[in-house]
Amino acid sequence: MSVTGQHPRPSSPPAWPGAVRIPQRSRPGWRWARCALLARWHAEALDRQLAAGANPWDSALLAMRAQQLTTARSRRQLAGGLARAQRDAAGELSALTGVVTPDRHEVAAAACEIAALERRLGDGERVDPAGAAMLRLLLSDADGPLYDPVGPGSLARHLRRAGARLEPHV
Repeated sequence: MSVTGQHPRPSSPPAWPGAVRIPQRSRPGWRWARCALLARWHAEALDRQLAAGANPWDSALLAMRAQQLTTARSRRQLAGGLARAQRDAAGELSALTGVVTPDRHEVAAAACEIAALERRLGDGERVDPAGAAMLRLLLSDADGPLYDPVGPGSLARHLRRAGARLEPHV
């Protein structure tokens, strides 16, 4: 207890350059929940904007989506998606599924990049939302280089680019 008789205010987490956090005082309940729901509803469009380099502070929806993409849960989902792509490309799906399988040769050629991204996503260090958005789009776009490569090595190039964008700007 402080000299004034009140409990000391808990210290907030340290701010870092480029951090995307919505301050607690701006979470007025239903407005915050509505924004979170809208950000999930429009996830693909918002992810495309973030991946293209949009500033997360340009709008409340972009800020909310950036926050969603950089959570530990989202990072685990991205790492799991990369691992699933490797399993699917190896042929571990049953023959009667309607799932589009990743290009086996591209996934094998990009094994080092995939392993590095899985480690990076699991290391607990913060990530830039643009890189997370790029990975999410790469995993979900059936016309993208994971499923329909435009040439040899295109998946590895896209993964390296996304990995470089995962690093926060200082």
